[in-house]
Amino acid sequence: MIKGMKNPKVLWAWICGVIVVIALVAGAAWYIYGVMGKPTTGPLAVHAPVGQLIPGFPPELILDSAAQPDNSYSINYSSSTNQYTAEWNSSSSLASLYAEYQNYAKANGWTVTNQADGPTFKGIYATNASSSAAVNVVITSRTDGSSEVTVSYIMK
Repeated sequence: MIKGMKNPKVLWAWICGVIVVIALVAGAAWYIYGVMGKPTTGPLAVHAPVGQLIPGFPPELILDSAAQPDNSYSINYSSSTNQYTAEWNSSSSLASLYAEYQNYAKANGWTVTNQADGPTFKGIYATNASSSAAVNVVITSRTDGSSEVTVSYIMK
């Protein structure tokens, strides 16, 4: 028997402590299995195998000829809206890729409607009225001078 258990106050404190621990464990289990374990609702991403583009992603939006997609996926938001995304690492610098995407947009009928121009990241959001599409390009610099690129193509 635990020392001091003959004292009713110690016994009562010990019982309350055990009840609190049981309640905490039950609450954590309920949260983990009841809340976090529920399936998500809404659109789900469909991934392509590593190194491949998801069908529907326009390959001409990858301006780095040496790029190999690390991740590519699609999300079907509705019967008329789909998103196709590709992510890869590029040996090109942040500034050069940003300039290439700006030039590509202008030369191919895209209207740049928003830009982000930070020291370690750059972004372009452009629309194409003739195809009812939009593209979002996010470029992040890496410490070795290369870049991480994410391009999302949204077809409406």
